[in-house]
Amino acid sequence: MKHDEMLPGVSENARALNFEAGFRRVGALVLLAMIIAALSGVFSGGYFSSADKSNADQTLKIHYERFGRLQNEETLKITLQTQAAKKYVISLGGAFNENYQHGNVWPQPDSMHSRGETLYLVYNNITHSGNFTVWLTTTPDKPGKSINTVAVNDEAAVRFWQFIYP
Repeated sequence: MKHDEMLPGVSENARALNFEAGFRRVGALVLLAMIIAALSGVFSGGYFSSADKSNADQTLKIHYERFGRLQNEETLKITLQTQAAKKYVISLGGAFNENYQHGNVWPQPDSMHSRGETLYLVYNNITHSGNFTVWLTTTPDKPGKSINTVAVNDEAAVRFWQFIYP
């Protein structure tokens, strides 16, 4: 059969065939780029996703993932430089309460409440000086970019963003 002959019942479109051929040429490269991006943390936990932020006084440090997936649990690590104070109040604000479901908190706070758009974790009588770390598990409820804040007592807040993929 000659190359120029048309098969009965087959309607060939040269433009569609050229598009398919071009996509096959670059398809493997696009797939490889997506795999490398996923492994490096562009879509969730990994090198580009893992982040640390501190306030100006270096008394509050948070460790979080910049990128996450909708309905996938993630952990926020909050580290305080304590001075054996009577009370530490960790406040989580910004879009944090409206965009995330809160899960486990370890260690358990002495009390926990929310006022407006801010969640407060209250720890009384931390008797040691040095680092005090709180782990909070959260589950994103809404996709998109979320700007959140974490503060302790009346000190400067740490502002950070997260992007949640659907």
